Amino acid sequence: MNKPLIAFLAFSTAISSCKQAPASLWGTPDAYLGQTPPTDTPKIFAQGMLTEKGAWAGDRIAFSADGKEFYYSHNTTWFDGKNLKIKYVKFEDGKWTSPKVLTNHYYAPTLSADDKTMYFIGGDDKKPGHNIVWQSHRSDTGWTLQTQYLDKPYRLYDFTPTASGNIYAGSNGTWGNMDWKNCQFARINVAKGDIGIKTLGIPLNSPGFNGDFFVAKDESYMIISYKEQPDFECELPISFRKPDDTWTNPKNLGALINNDKGHRWGEYVSPDGKYLFYTHGHSEKDCYIFWVRFDTLKEKLMHSNFEPYVKIPVKDQLANASQPISFKIPADTFFDDDGNSTLTLSATQLPPGLSFDAAAKTISGKLKAGRYDVTITATDAAKAAATTKFRFVVK
Repeated sequence: MNKPLIAFLAFSTAISSCKQAPASLWGTPDAYLGQTPPTDTPKIFAQGMLTEKGAWAGDRIAFSADGKEFYYSHNTTWFDGKNLKIKYVKFEDGKWTSPKVLTNHYYAPTLSADDKTMYFIGGDDKKPGHNIVWQSHRSDTGWTLQTQYLDKPYRLYDFTPTASGNIYAGSNGTWGNMDWKNCQFARINVAKGDIGIKTLGIPLNSPGFNGDFFVAKDESYMIISYKEQPDFECELPISFRKPDDTWTNPKNLGALINNDKGHRWGEYVSPDGKYLFYTHGHSEKDCYIFWVRFDTLKEKLMHSNFEPYVKIPVKDQLANASQPISFKIPADTFFDDDGNSTLTLSATQLPPGLSFDAAAKTISGKLKAGRYDVTITATDAAKAAATTKFRFVVK
């Protein structure tokens, strides 16, 4: 065989190898474990591929930046870490491998913005009163043995670093005991030099548990579990970060995603931004990873109406039966991300003896001694409304 022919064959082989091993799987039939992508209707992801009999797959998942690695939690129950594992599958030699165990007793794998570090929580060596975040680093042979990254006296549930260095988590911080009801969506502003965690406040947080979420690496939006009930029933909305570093009122992702009263958590958007993944179930027996087309839904929600919300509830007001009442609804009671000028106030519950001037936003009149409930409603141009209730205590 002559040298030009050998060189040509070597060149052809190299080209063929490049075709078989693209730099990224996104946009190829092998992406997303080779599964057929969903439409606007969610469907179970990789059903039958990820779990053993009697187990479920889900919680927070993670794809590598090139789409060739997939990490997920695997367990037999919702509330016991005895059989908890982080598993993974990889795209090698033109195909996806079978699931393998990365580590035991940990969960919620989260990759850093540069894809070089993995963070997770859990472990079987927990200290009372401590919440430890663990890390592992990429090496030429895989991932290094996990080491301690943070040890805090407050929860760091769904620990997530972003491209700026800011860290998001569901936490009780300094505002409550280390139980679920005090958990709020919070952030450590590393980019601004802060090292203490601070709640993200209203409207992201609502009464009850606030801990399950996904935040984009550029911090442009968050998908959260909200209105969470004691039995974990909840819905998924999206909130967008505004230029002043506050967050919009969460918008429900719609009836196709929030189609029943099940538990939804483990929110995650694929690195290409196209698909939302989340875990959904009513118990271990019907718990699955679902996925749904997301980029088009996000774009639609960005340009739809924002509902008004109560920013600062009105406190109960004290009055004297011998004096006239004149109370103006504070300007910061209601807020609308489309602009407060869109809001019209009305008194939807007002006791006899009082009147409401909508233009002046003032309640006036006179009451006898007693306790009187008042309801004020703010309605926007799209007829979406928010309501605050308070009481006049007249002596």
